[in-house]
Amino acid sequence: HYEPYLPQAGDTTRADGSAVILKRGGKEIGYLIGVRKDGFVAFETFSGDPLLDDAAENAATYTVQSAADPGFVQGVQPAVVWRKSKPTDWAQPTRQFVWSHIVYLKLPRPLTSGKTYTIRFADALNVQQPSVPFPCADSLTHSEAVHVNQIGFRSDDPLKHGFLSVWLGTGGGYEYPALPKFSVVNLKTGRAVLSGVCQRIKGKDEADTMWQGKRDNYPATAVYRFDFSSLVAPGRYRIAVAGVGCSYPFAIGEDTWRKAFLIQMRGLFNNRSGMALGPPYTTFKKPRDFHPGDREVKITQSTYSSIGPIVKGQQGFPKNLADGDTGRLVPGAWGGYHDAGDWNPRRVTHMRVTLAQLEVFELFPTYFAPLKLRIPPRTGLPDVLTEALFELDCFRRLQQADGGVPHEIETDGDPIAEELSWKQSMPAFVSAPDVRGGWYYALVAAKFAKLVTPYDRTLAKTYRESAIRAFEWAERDRNKRRAAGNLLSIPWEVRDMRNLAALYLYDLVGTARYHDVFLQDTVLRDENPNLHQWGKAVQRDAAFAYAVLPPTRNPNPALVRHARQGLIQQAESALAYAAGNSYRVTTPDPGRPMFLGFWSTPDAIEVCRAHYLTGEKKYLAGAIQACIFAGGGNPNNITYTSGLGANPVKHPFHIDSRATGQPAPEGLSVYGNYDWRNWSTQEWALWPMKHYLGQQCRPNAYDWPVTEGYFDIYRFIAQNEFTVDAWAPNVYVWGYLAARGPNVARR
Repeated sequence: HYEPYLPQAGDTTRADGSAVILKRGGKEIGYLIGVRKDGFVAFETFSGDPLLDDAAENAATYTVQSAADPGFVQGVQPAVVWRKSKPTDWAQPTRQFVWSHIVYLKLPRPLTSGKTYTIRFADALNVQQPSVPFPCADSLTHSEAVHVNQIGFRSDDPLKHGFLSVWLGTGGGYEYPALPKFSVVNLKTGRAVLSGVCQRIKGKDEADTMWQGKRDNYPATAVYRFDFSSLVAPGRYRIAVAGVGCSYPFAIGEDTWRKAFLIQMRGLFNNRSGMALGPPYTTFKKPRDFHPGDREVKITQSTYSSIGPIVKGQQGFPKNLADGDTGRLVPGAWGGYHDAGDWNPRRVTHMRVTLAQLEVFELFPTYFAPLKLRIPPRTGLPDVLTEALFELDCFRRLQQADGGVPHEIETDGDPIAEELSWKQSMPAFVSAPDVRGGWYYALVAAKFAKLVTPYDRTLAKTYRESAIRAFEWAERDRNKRRAAGNLLSIPWEVRDMRNLAALYLYDLVGTARYHDVFLQDTVLRDENPNLHQWGKAVQRDAAFAYAVLPPTRNPNPALVRHARQGLIQQAESALAYAAGNSYRVTTPDPGRPMFLGFWSTPDAIEVCRAHYLTGEKKYLAGAIQACIFAGGGNPNNITYTSGLGANPVKHPFHIDSRATGQPAPEGLSVYGNYDWRNWSTQEWALWPMKHYLGQQCRPNAYDWPVTEGYFDIYRFIAQNEFTVDAWAPNVYVWGYLAARGPNVARR
């Protein structure tokens, strides 16, 4: 944990790269942090002794006994023992694991439901308790095999599903000899309110069709589905599977999706930069950080931009932000969101999550306008717009007099070991304005200006003018590059930003020129357009914006028709992808790599948009289905968002909470599982697997199913970190499911 450093006689230090380690009493005990090295973060430790592996898989170690079951009065030893072991935390910097061991005992005869058994352990196992009780009660005994969406469901959700599956570690996949029966049990009464039979989705040796259409057995076991869609009565429930056990609890009610949306929005507030956090708005406590008014922070202007010089090969163009440092302080460089669990960049493209807030607000203003987010209020402004404004204001403050907007604020590299956001020693820089910053800022500012008009016309005017100035600056820069023969220096995805910015400005002010700019690069001129052409154009946002343009903007009927065609094709692609895999994970892009949010967020924005446009129930059901895996209906029975559901992630990579001994704040949605079967050479992602987890897990970590291979351990960056823009699907889809009205077409 962090505390001020109080020097003691005999203290010495040594450098470890950029970090400074404190040695006291002959022992290295932690890091000194901050510009003046006047803060201290202790090395992490844990207590306890390891499980003895040899004994853990020896059948003689275990005896199952019950005075109530004649077949077990004398005690019975298992015929076979299987095991799977993985860490649940990772002490830093010693990199010692805390372990979870699941042991499977295959008994020579079945247990009897309703009886209680005692499992006794031989001394060789090295556990604190020599025995544990085991009640054999389907509706009371939790089983890892029963997976349910811990977010819950709205009463009128047309789809309510869960999954049944278990991978036995050293015992491999498992297939039930007969289709198991299930029941939905009311927690308050203990009674079953609905019963049915699980349906098999795939056998234990059958394959799923996922990334790039490849067939692979990602779950490595049989998967079953239980359907309780007819249940509409509000309440709290568990799923009980006969002979197996029960799920974590979940709710059916009117506010389930609203609660999920609010928790994700808490993550944005808890990741704010440039202000102190704490009660009454959050239990997470953090002093003001990265504010030019604090002596720890020096933020200066750089002449570097990632887009590069206007003239190709221009001599003297800086190599990076530090190389282009002018030394000129930027007093407005504060606010916005830390990008992740560390806090080095704040980028304009993080506003993808802001755009998700704004779009669902635009679709359902009467729902979102009164919604309270438990944030400092702004008089007269809905909280959802207030939260968006906090991020947007950061980049408006950075806008220069000529209209140019920088892409980012960034430190000179990743954080030094265990330094805190308010106690860090690295210089930070504001990048030079560029077209990426200008166009993306312009599109978000234009959308905000439109939506804030009914609440604050002065603020709307400020952002309307700011958006126009940013767009025009970017257009001038583009014209200079074209004149210099260097138009290709603008990446394809930045051209899409220009396209969307022009459309949003047309929607805002109605000037025909913006529509003309939009037409230059739109794919909507084509019949049945492909809205997702990676490397060329991804224009799903623009297609939806055009499809819902108000009649006052005289949208071209052919373009509207093409937009609807393209959006519905994307939604159908998403539903087809979901149908090809056991847990119904959803994406409209079959080529999307299965990591960095693939498993942990519902890639169903296009499915929601198709439902909004058509009112077809299959799209609403598809959007709900897309949320189940990330909401807890997965083999780990974990929700990938801190504070959400009965069993959320515990150890996201979030330095400020970890180093101060606080629980992870609410609303941090981690990247989730990583597809090492198809991306096995990515050292940046897999170094924990390669050097630590691989041989120590049982079975070897690389032999775990991808669907179960999530390790809730601090500093497994590819799984346990996050970036705020990756939360856009949660904000959009959970917000949409919370706010949507009757199942009728909107247009």
